[in-house]
Amino acid sequence: MGHEQTQTVRRVCVARAIWGMEETGTDYEHVPVTYGADSKAGNYLAVNPNGRIPALIDGDLRLLESMEINHYLAKRHGGALYPADAHDEARAGQWSVWVIARPNRCRCRS
Repeated sequence: MGHEQTQTVRRVCVARAIWGMEETGTDYEHVPVTYGADSKAGNYLAVNPNGRIPALIDGDLRLLESMEINHYLAKRHGGALYPADAHDEARAGQWSVWVIARPNRCRCRS
């Protein structure tokens, strides 16, 4: 399994990404980053140019947005967690979009 890093603060978005790593059994290093000064620093902006949290590093891949981080983790490490066919993938995607489109969705803004 690859070695991923997530740079985070304790927010819903962060919890979602960590939950995804735990559910998929992904080996990771959690690197705490404060929202604001740390997330706007040059070294963090190199990982996530929009300065928001969370972010994931997997080799030369840099990902942001917690839902896409989880989609990637499920596809790469999730085994049975990732849908086996296009119809099931579309259904899973539909519910993922529904979750992030809700009014009480993750709000990781500056």
